[in-house]
Amino acid sequence: MGGDARPLTPALSPPTGRGRGRRRRRGRARGGEQGAAAAGFTIVEILVVLIIVAAISGVLLFAFERVLDIRVRLAAFLEGTDVPTLIAGWFRDSVEGLLPDAKGGADQFIGDAKGFSGLSVAPIDGMPGVPIRIGWALDFDAAAGRTYLRYRTGDAGLLTAASWPGDLGSLSYCGPDLICGDRWPPPDVRAAELPALIRLDAVKGTQFWPILAAPQADRDPLAKIPNFGAPPR
Repeated sequence: MGGDARPLTPALSPPTGRGRGRRRRRGRARGGEQGAAAAGFTIVEILVVLIIVAAISGVLLFAFERVLDIRVRLAAFLEGTDVPTLIAGWFRDSVEGLLPDAKGGADQFIGDAKGFSGLSVAPIDGMPGVPIRIGWALDFDAAAGRTYLRYRTGDAGLLTAASWPGDLGSLSYCGPDLICGDRWPPPDVRAAELPALIRLDAVKGTQFWPILAAPQADRDPLAKIPNFGAPPR
């Protein structure tokens, strides 16, 4: 038993190139899986996003259905509404809102058989409660052979409310005694600035259709209230 003692454990041979390559590939695979997990979405996150998208879609769909329902209801209402009734309502509202202008004012009421103009606080297409000049007119178009009932607010363009064949239709104005004429103020008669009643003879179908409206304000402008606090001149 002479000589140097040898270790009983077998010597470990250094790793070969093939073993080192396998370990590097396994390491890269694990690193790639961990990076993909860190950069992607988990199933819970995807489910949360889908739930939010579904909730928003449900709200938008409900709102869209409501808009369609309102549109269908409004269309059915307008189709079932008598158009002459709407026109009569517009005429009465604007006439009932008539006001007298100041003496010598530019918007004093004046009318004849084919139209009138004056101040009103109930314009069809203006701000209610604010006095503004309005006018109604009956215009006959000889080329078309039709009469057009037209309305105007202030300096805006004419609005055609109705039309019918022929040179038909007129306006008349009545005083408090219900004596009516085709002009206001009546000639050679002292009268208030506003008539007590205005009658529009329109045409509905093939028959005359009278529309009556009465101004609700005082027929003459209020007297100027003296300013007792002003110094004497």
